Amino acid sequence: MSDSPGLLTDIRPLPAEDTLGCLEDTVNGNSRVFEFPCNERIRILMRVDCIARRIRYFSEKSSQFEHEACLHALFELYELLSSRGDIKNELLQELDRQRAQLNRFVDQPGVSNDRLHEVLGEIGSSHTSLAEVPVRLGPHLAEFEFLQGLKGRVGIPAGSCPFDLPSYFVWLHRPVQVRKASLDAWVSPLAPLMDATALCLRILRDGAEPASYQANQGVFELNPEGRLARLIRVRIPPDPELVCEVSANKYVVAVRFRALDEQLRPKPIEGRVDFDLTLCDF
Repeated sequence: MSDSPGLLTDIRPLPAEDTLGCLEDTVNGNSRVFEFPCNERIRILMRVDCIARRIRYFSEKSSQFEHEACLHALFELYELLSSRGDIKNELLQELDRQRAQLNRFVDQPGVSNDRLHEVLGEIGSSHTSLAEVPVRLGPHLAEFEFLQGLKGRVGIPAGSCPFDLPSYFVWLHRPVQVRKASLDAWVSPLAPLMDATALCLRILRDGAEPASYQANQGVFELNPEGRLARLIRVRIPPDPELVCEVSANKYVVAVRFRALDEQLRPKPIEGRVDFDLTLCDF
């Protein structure tokens, strides 16, 4: 990686993709990006971000089914937070770590100080907003009897049918703007967490430059020369049938490409696969 991270010189924000799995990178010629966390902290942040993207995507839509999907994703986030009480502190520590890393580049040659201070300002604002959130994230759920009753039913198959939850049925038939206002009220207490997570991952993604490689017969191995990446990104052409799997340690990064057969089972591929690999260790 170069002495100055790419995010300080050439920021290209991640597109607002509609996919819920791997990322569709429209900036780089409609390529597809697979991401693989290399430690537990990044793994948890990516889980939070995955759910947060679904919440925000569905909350902006208009149909009853999409708003129902938003609520289901919101309950998923509550479950994740309740099972991992340290997420807030983990995120605050990651923001502090990234801020310390960025401060090393102040007034360094080749670094855009304006952009650097802009990113540091974003980290500072996000850190303050997150620190002000109650330690037990999502405590406002108990304040809404409507949500409490609904949450207890969503784990039951078809548990939210109109005959089980007539009040939910009535809410789903309220005007779109009224439903969106309700969703905003329920989601907004978690906004600092979701925003801070997205910021941490954006800085991590933008802090390293990709390198181009070729996988023969779908297999590639790289000696990372002692580098311990926090996140590995693999960018490939947008082939809908190409599956990417990655394993890594301090001795080797192994990338394996396979295709899906008619029964959706991964199968070996022949020939060469051109791809970009990024070891994000910022």
